[in-house]
Amino acid sequence: MMPRLFVAGCNGTSIDEEILVLLADQNYLLFCSPSLLEVIVSLIPHFDESRWSSIVPLDDCFARIEKSRDAPGIIVLTSGDPLFYGLGKRLQQRFTDWQISYFPAVSYMQSCFAHFGIHWDDAQFLSLHGRPLETIDEKLYSPKLFIFTDPHNTPNKIADYLKERLSSSQAETRKIFVGEELGSESETFTEGTIEETCARTFRQPNSMIVIDQGDKKEDEITRFGLTEEEIDHSRGLITKSEIRAAVIHRLRLPESGIFWDVGAGSGSISLEASRLSPSLSVYAVEKKEEQLANILANVTRYKCRNIVIVPGEAPEVLGQLPAPDCVFVGGSGGRLKEILEFLATAVKDDTLLVMTAVLEKTARQAPAILARHNFIVDVSIIRVTRHIYPEQARLEFNPIHIIRAVRTDT
Repeated sequence: MMPRLFVAGCNGTSIDEEILVLLADQNYLLFCSPSLLEVIVSLIPHFDESRWSSIVPLDDCFARIEKSRDAPGIIVLTSGDPLFYGLGKRLQQRFTDWQISYFPAVSYMQSCFAHFGIHWDDAQFLSLHGRPLETIDEKLYSPKLFIFTDPHNTPNKIADYLKERLSSSQAETRKIFVGEELGSESETFTEGTIEETCARTFRQPNSMIVIDQGDKKEDEITRFGLTEEEIDHSRGLITKSEIRAAVIHRLRLPESGIFWDVGAGSGSISLEASRLSPSLSVYAVEKKEEQLANILANVTRYKCRNIVIVPGEAPEVLGQLPAPDCVFVGGSGGRLKEILEFLATAVKDDTLLVMTAVLEKTARQAPAILARHNFIVDVSIIRVTRHIYPEQARLEFNPIHIIRAVRTDT
């Protein structure tokens, strides 16, 4: 018979009735925090505390659970919903041969949103439990963000970080809502500006909501499809929007990971990738000062905190970057062979390479070089013609070769 694990949530004194029945049975062991043990003792005055073990440190807790697999059942009690930024996932990964049942309670997140009367179906979520404060960068500009704090990453410390990272005008539109001592009889809820939150201290456990109350511009709402006029560039040197769309499609951008934009120019591909996949780390590599200034202006305008600007010439500067999951080569500066040969040896086996070629020479050489290094190469040729109805003038651009390469053994 498979060992049984009952993973239950608790909010205040609210615990599933089936769990309370099991807790009253002397044969069931309990793992939870000391504060939740106090809740159990208040509900079951004759509870035998010798049946209890602390849930921290987790490694010790998991080891004790494993040693107790012959017990009729083990109860793990946590706050809120164990399957939402809780222990549920860790327990599933660790106890694969156990029968695990879940009993969620109202989470801190639900309590906070409900108290302030804020709907949360459009909110972003982030947990800073055991994570660096910089983790917030990937969701820094979310219109509505719920944050699970911890004793180190407190609401006032997070507010200080927001003040540092946001411009003064951006900070002014943020309102912060905090719930303190959540789940207890003394829980309290406060709201204020970033400045007001910085000046306060907060009792544990707590969580917070950050809402941007400012009006949204169209370029902040649009996730994909920037025009050339909406991107700072020099003398028409920009990947045209139709080509950008095709390149992004061919890149099959992951939700997270590492993306290199080599010869980034104005950074138009980096911008589209950054906005489509906010958790993706984008490295825009460019050697020209004028273009670096354009990239910085675009990153600032569109608040693309996940773009890292890398000044310097490829392939030399590529060696300092983390291994990519996908690569776009938009410009080679006359060093096509060197760049592709470096990429052939530096990227992971499953890395996807995409590049564009305007010149026939480049369109011939690139596939040949990549094929010699065991890549399967396919090429698309795109011809773009633009006109505005009624048709009075037509703009025709040079055909662009889009070259895509993957390893033959993937």
